[in-house]
Amino acid sequence: MDIKKAEIDLTNNKKIYVVKDGQLIVHDLPDYGETLIVTLGGKVDRLETTVKRKV
Repeated sequence: MDIKKAEIDLTNNKKIYVVKDGQLIVHDLPDYGETLIVTLGGKVDRLETTVKRKV
């Protein structure tokens, strides 16, 4: 069994980390908005981000 390791910064609240097929995907979160994680068959399919602007 091939074990992969990744080191992530737990102090950064502006990123989300997703593991898909053994790969670490880093996604930057918007200043204002929402990020939806969509799954298909119990696995992550895509990330949908809606960016909003605060006035």
